[in-house]
Amino acid sequence: MARSIINIVNISKRFVHKVLLDNVNLLIEEKSKIGMIGRNGAGKTTLLKILMGLEEADDGEIIFSDDVRIGYLRQQGDFDDNEKVIDYLTRVTNKESWKCSKIASRFGIDHIKVNYNLGNLSSGYRMRVKLAEMMLYEPNFLILDEPSNFLDLNTLIDLENFLMDYNGGFLIVSHDREFLKTTCEKTIEMENGKITYFPGNIEDYFEYKEEKEYTIKKYNKNIEERKAHLERFVERFRYKATKAKAVQSRIKQIEKLKTIEITHPAKNVRIKLPEVPEKKGFAIISDDLSVGYGEKIVADSGRIEIPRGSRVAVLGQNGEGKTTFLRTIAGRIKPVSGTYNYSYGIKIAYFGEDTYKNVTSNDTVLSYLKKNAKQGLLTQELLTLLGSFLFSGDDVNKDVKVLSGGEMARLSLLAAITQCADVLILDEPTNHLDFETVESLANSLRDYGGTIFFTSHDRTFASLLADTIIEVKNKKLSLYPGDYEAYVYRVRLDALEEEEKELEYQDKKNKENVNIEEKNNNYEERKKIRSRLSKCESLMKKYEKEIEDYKKEEAEILKFFETSSSYDDDKSKRLLEVKKLIEKTENEWLLVTEEIDNIRTML
Repeated sequence: MARSIINIVNISKRFVHKVLLDNVNLLIEEKSKIGMIGRNGAGKTTLLKILMGLEEADDGEIIFSDDVRIGYLRQQGDFDDNEKVIDYLTRVTNKESWKCSKIASRFGIDHIKVNYNLGNLSSGYRMRVKLAEMMLYEPNFLILDEPSNFLDLNTLIDLENFLMDYNGGFLIVSHDREFLKTTCEKTIEMENGKITYFPGNIEDYFEYKEEKEYTIKKYNKNIEERKAHLERFVERFRYKATKAKAVQSRIKQIEKLKTIEITHPAKNVRIKLPEVPEKKGFAIISDDLSVGYGEKIVADSGRIEIPRGSRVAVLGQNGEGKTTFLRTIAGRIKPVSGTYNYSYGIKIAYFGEDTYKNVTSNDTVLSYLKKNAKQGLLTQELLTLLGSFLFSGDDVNKDVKVLSGGEMARLSLLAAITQCADVLILDEPTNHLDFETVESLANSLRDYGGTIFFTSHDRTFASLLADTIIEVKNKKLSLYPGDYEAYVYRVRLDALEEEEKELEYQDKKNKENVNIEEKNNNYEERKKIRSRLSKCESLMKKYEKEIEDYKKEEAEILKFFETSSSYDDDKSKRLLEVKKLIEKTENEWLLVTEEIDNIRTML
C-alpha cells in the first residue's frame, strides 16, 4: 500500500461572499501523478498557494510527512542578464557545478548553452533554467500551476518527457488536455468549493462523468414521472373525504421524491459565434517579409501565400518571433523590409496582450462588448456569448476598470471575435480560459467563415483548429509541409536528436578520463539511451491505444449504418474523419517503431 505524504484536512477558504474551498479533504500518496482541472475561479490556484504556504486557509490544516520535499515551479527567477546559466544555478542552489550541468542537460540546456548569459536566452530557455533550478533542490513531489501558459511547445515536450520518467509524484493544474493525458494517472476536479477525486486519467474521468450524468438524468426522469403520477392522484381526490388519508400519504411521498442536481454537466460549454460569410481567393501574400523592431530583424521569409478560410498556427520556440509576426500582419508594427498584402476590402481583428493591458474605458463589460462588436448583433446574442466566456449574471454590469487581467483578456478576445472580421489574428487566446471553453472555442472557430492566424501553447486547441502551419525557426518564417500532429512529432524527434548529440559529446569527453570514470560515464550514457527507448515505446503504446479506439469507433459507426434505416450526416462525416485518423496514427506508429529499431542497435 502506497504511503501518504500530504494530507489535506477540512480546508476552507472564503473571499468576501464567495466560498472557494469548502471543507476540502484529499490524501496524496507518494509518487502519485495527479492532474487537477476545474473552471476559472474554482479555487485551484488558491489550494496550491495554501499547500505552498503562500496563503493561509480560514479553517483546516495540511499535514506533510517528515520526508516530503516539494518543488514549486517559480514563474519569476532572480536573474541577472549578464550572469551565465551555470553561475546562476550554482549561486541560487549552492550545488556543485557538475551537478548543475547534469540536471540542466535533462532540460535541453547542453554543455554549450549552460555557458550562455541569461540575457541571451529566449523565454522558453529561461523557463528551462527555472525547471533545472527546481530539480536541483531534489524534491520528491512537484507542484506545477498552468505550465503550458508559460512554456513553448519544445520546452513543454521536454517537461512532458521528464515527468514521464520522474520517480517522484506531482500535482499539475493545466487546461492542456493532451499534456494531462500524457503525464497524469489520476484526476482531481474542483467545482463549487469541493474536490472530486478519480483514480484514472482525464480521458477515463470524462467518460465516467458522462456515464454518471446519463444515469442521473435517467433517475431524475423517473422521479419526475412518479411525482407527476402522484400529483394527478392528489388533484383528482383532494376534496374527497373518503380519500383524505390516501391523499395525505401521496403528498408525503411527493415531498420525499428529490431529483439530483447536475451541478456541472459534462462538456456543457457550447459557443455559437456570429456568422462570417466565406469567400474565395487568397487572404494574404507576403514577399521577402522581414519582421522586427526598428532595424533589428527578428525573422524573415520568402514568399508565403495563405488562402482564405485557412486556420494558420504560427509555431516555434518562445523568442523566435511568433508575436512579432502576428503584430506585423495585424498592422501594429511596420515590417523591417519586404511586403505583405491582403485581398481588397479585407477587415482585420486582432487579439494580443497589448489589446487588453492598460484599458482605461469607462464602459461596463456589456457596453464595452457592444462598442467593439459588429453593429447589428443582438444584445441577447452578446449576453449568451459573454456567458460562454465566463461572464454571467451581474458580471456583465461590472466596470471594465475593475476587471482582473484574466477577465479583461477574455472580454478582449470576445470583442475581437465578434467583430466578424475577414481575418482574425489571435496571440495566445487560451491562456485565461478553462479547458472546456478552450475546446469549445476551437470547435466553434473551425466553422468561422474567415481566415484565422493564431499562436497557442495549448496543444489541444492547436490540434483541433490548425490546418496550416507557419514555423518560426532560426530567424526564418516558412510554411511547414505537414499538419500539426506531424509538427509535434518532429519536435519530439528533434528533442531526441539533441539529446543524442549531447550524449555523443559527453562520450567523447569521457574518453579523456580514467578508465573507472569512463565506465561510469558509459553506464550513464546507456541509461539515457534506455530512457530514450522507454519514451519511444511509451509513444508507440499511446499510438496503438489510439488506433484501437479509432477502429472501435469505426466499427460502431458501420454497425449503426448496417442496422439503421435512416441516414445520419454527422455520423457519415465522422466516419471519414476516423478513417483519416486511423491512417495518420498508423503512419506515426510506423515512424516510432523505426526509431525504436534504430535505438536498439545502439544498446
